[in-house]
Parts: sequence; structure tokens; C-alpha cells
Amino acid sequence: MNQSTQRERITQYIRDTYGTEAEYLWADSPGNAVFRHPASRKWYAAMMRVLPEKLGLAGEDALDVMDIKCSTIMIGSLLPTKGFLPAYHMNKNHWISVVLDDSVSDSQITPLLELSYDSVAPKCKKQRAQPAEE
Repeated sequence: MNQSTQRERITQYIRDTYGTEAEYLWADSPGNAVFRHPASRKWYAAMMRVLPEKLGLAGEDALDVMDIKCSTIMIGSLLPTKGFLPAYHMNKNHWISVVLDDSVSDSQITPLLELSYDSVAPKCKKQRAQPAEE
């Protein structure tokens, strides 16, 4: 049986699926990482170690959480579900936090990652229709 943590499994899934590596940007928070879309360089996920009190939860041990970008409607439907919280340290209208303690299954997280990844992809500009030559 695989004894890896959910954080490790999701990080490996991101690497395998999107070809992006975790970027550790903050010397004072070495466990915090972001994942960027390779074309737009925009973040589509952030993983952090957070004290439960900062998330409005009880406990003393830091938790692994991942912020994922998603629609306001989806955020509203996910928040009542165990393991989903208002985004930590991000815009709560466009991001949601997922506690990476296996309370949310990997199979629930991966489609949300896909939506987040796609939402920060460069937008295709529509070509103006050229008038037909006579």
C-alpha cells in the first residue's frame, strides 16, 4: 500500500499531468509552494503548511492545504463539504482551500485542478473575419 501523503500524491499528479514543478518562493515559508501554468505563468494552485487556527479549525499541528482557483458558484457548492474551506491567503471569490488530509479524495481534487489549470491558460484571441475578396 502506498504510504505517501496526499500532498505528495497531488504534487506527483501535477508533475505527471501538467509537467509543472512546485516553486518554493518564500525563504521564511519553505513548505509553501505554487504551481504555474507554463504558458501564462499564472498560478493555478498553491500548497501551504498552515496552523489550524488560521483556518478557523481546532488543533495545534500544521495542516497541508492547497488553494485552487475556481468559479464563485463552485466555491459556494463546495464550502459546505468537509475538507473545503474559504481560501487561505487568496481572494475568497476566486479560490478555495482544500485540506490535504484525505478528507477530500484525490479523485475529487483532480478535476478541480484541471478547471483551475484551464482557467489560467492564455485565452485564444478570435481572428476578425476578413472580407471576402471579389
